[in-house]
Amino acid sequence: MAYLQHPERDQPVYLVAHHTIGRRQGAVDTRITTAEISGIHAAIQWTGTHWNIRDLSRNGTWLNDQQLVPAKNYSLQHGDKICFGRANNPIWVVENLDAPENLLIDLRTGEAQLLEHYHLLPNESEPLASLHFNPIAGQWQYEFTGNSVEGGNRSLVGHGDRIDCGLCSWQLFLADNQGATKELALQQLSITDFHLRFSVSAHEEHVQLQLQQEELTQPLPARIHNYLLLYLARARFKDMQDGMDQDSQGWVSIQVATHELGITVNHLNTQIFRARKQISESLPDAVDISNLVERRSWEIRLGCHQFEIHKSTQLEARTDSEEE
Repeated sequence: MAYLQHPERDQPVYLVAHHTIGRRQGAVDTRITTAEISGIHAAIQWTGTHWNIRDLSRNGTWLNDQQLVPAKNYSLQHGDKICFGRANNPIWVVENLDAPENLLIDLRTGEAQLLEHYHLLPNESEPLASLHFNPIAGQWQYEFTGNSVEGGNRSLVGHGDRIDCGLCSWQLFLADNQGATKELALQQLSITDFHLRFSVSAHEEHVQLQLQQEELTQPLPARIHNYLLLYLARARFKDMQDGMDQDSQGWVSIQVATHELGITVNHLNTQIFRARKQISESLPDAVDISNLVERRSWEIRLGCHQFEIHKSTQLEARTDSEEE
C-alpha cells in the first residue's frame, strides 16, 4: 500500500493508481489549500512497475530540493522528499512504494487493512455484513443483515464512502479509482452459472461441495455452512419435483429454516456470509457470488438451480436441463 507521510499529520496519505494533488476541492485526491498551490498541482501515478511524479503547476514542485521540469515524469524512490509550490514549503516524505491496494481505513485510528475481494465486517468471527466486488455490475456492494430475518440491506458503495458496521466505521479506499477487477476469461459469470455437486456422508456429519463450470472444476472442503446450502438445495429440488416454476422454487421461511436446522437467525446469516467467502476465495475474482443464497422478505433460497446431491454412494437428487 503506497503512501506519503503528511508533513502536519500522523496519518499517512495513501495513493490511488493515478493520484492528484492540488487546491481544487472535489477535483483532486489530496487537497492543499495554500495560495501558491494550483488547482491540480501535481500527479503521482503507478506505471505497473513503479511510481512517477509529474509537475502540473504554475509555481513548481520540488523533489529532493530540485525543481521538476513541468509535465516531465520523475521516478520516485523510498525516502524522497517532496515540496509543492515553494522549496521551503512543508515536506512530504515517500514512505512506501508498493503497488496500489484497495483498503479499508479505520476512521478512528487511521489504520488501514487490505480489502479482500469478499470482505467480512466487522470481523470474520462474528460477521454482520459483507463488502464485495460485483464484476457484472462493476461496483462494490455493501450488504448488511445483522440479526434481521428480513431481506439483506444491499447498497452500492464507491471510493471515499463511509462504511458503518456495528461500532466500527471505515473509509473505503479503492486504489484503482473505480474498484475494477482484472479482466479474466470467466468475466461476467455468476455463481448461478455453476453446477453444484454435494457429497454427503451417510449420517450427514460432513458435506463436501464441488463447483463445476465447463472446464473448471473446483472442490471445496467440508464446512458447517455447506449443510445450509444442502438444506436449501433439497428444498429447491422438492419444488422442482412438484412442478413449481423457477421463480417460485426453493423459497424457505427463515423462521422455518432456523427451527429445522436448530440455529439462530444470526448464525444463519453468519453461515451465508462464510459460504460466499469460501466460494469467492476459491474462484477467479471475476465471478459474482452474491446470488449464491437469494433473499426476499422473511425468506431465503439457494440461487443455483443446477446441482446434484450424492448421499454416501447413492444419488439422491439431480436437476435436469428440462426442469429449468
